[in-house]
Amino acid sequence: MTTMTNSGFWASIHSIIDGGFNTEGLAKLEEYAELFITGRLVYQRFSPLEQHGCIEGGSTHVIASLLAGADAEADKLTAPIGSFQN
Repeated sequence: MTTMTNSGFWASIHSIIDGGFNTEGLAKLEEYAELFITGRLVYQRFSPLEQHGCIEGGSTHVIASLLAGADAEADKLTAPIGSFQN
């Protein structure tokens, strides 16, 4: 598996959005959802409980959360980035 920086990940998400959600972009979103569901991708803006709830919602919920997060600033009042990594 390839390691991606946080900024590289979000650049990828923005590229998918800017590309109009073409076939390749949608496949990449599905890949990210699978990585998230299997625990190989951690969405640092979510607590462990929120991560679990997102996973329970399935890949569509994960993808929607990632897309919503692309335009939302991380809440600076919550735990610092990286504190929920396992």
